[in-house]
Amino acid sequence: MSALTFATVVLANPPAPAPANDLDKVQGYWKPLQCETEGKAMMPTDIMKQVTAVFDKSEYFLYFKDSKLDKDGKPIIFRLALANITLDAATAPKAITFEFADGPQKGKKCHGIYELAGNQLKMCYGPVDKPKPTKFESPTGSGYFLETWARQAK
Repeated sequence: MSALTFATVVLANPPAPAPANDLDKVQGYWKPLQCETEGKAMMPTDIMKQVTAVFDKSEYFLYFKDSKLDKDGKPIIFRLALANITLDAATAPKAITFEFADGPQKGKKCHGIYELAGNQLKMCYGPVDKPKPTKFESPTGSGYFLETWARQAK
């Protein structure tokens, strides 16, 4: 292959741009690896497999796929939560804020910390009337949630 042909091939297929910021990096589908509150598991592992978080721009959706099917044989999917999120990567640790727009937490706000490492997202957060977590732990009486998520294909 000549240098001119190689250059043409390279220019015709430019690499995809890298995500510009953490909000871009979290976009997509995530499955829970760990979900606990105040040091206790929030749900059994088999139930966690039915949960999916989706980040779409600044919106966070939490879904549950029931093991039962509807009358047409399709999976029944419940939206458990909808929240607007704000990420602040300039703080140490990085900060996340949830403002719930739907579901049982509607109207409530949570604040916390997050960490992105490869295909994993770790978050620790709690209600805004409590101090924002500074470590990835959810001790008894804290009101904190500790979650680790793995990126999934759609």
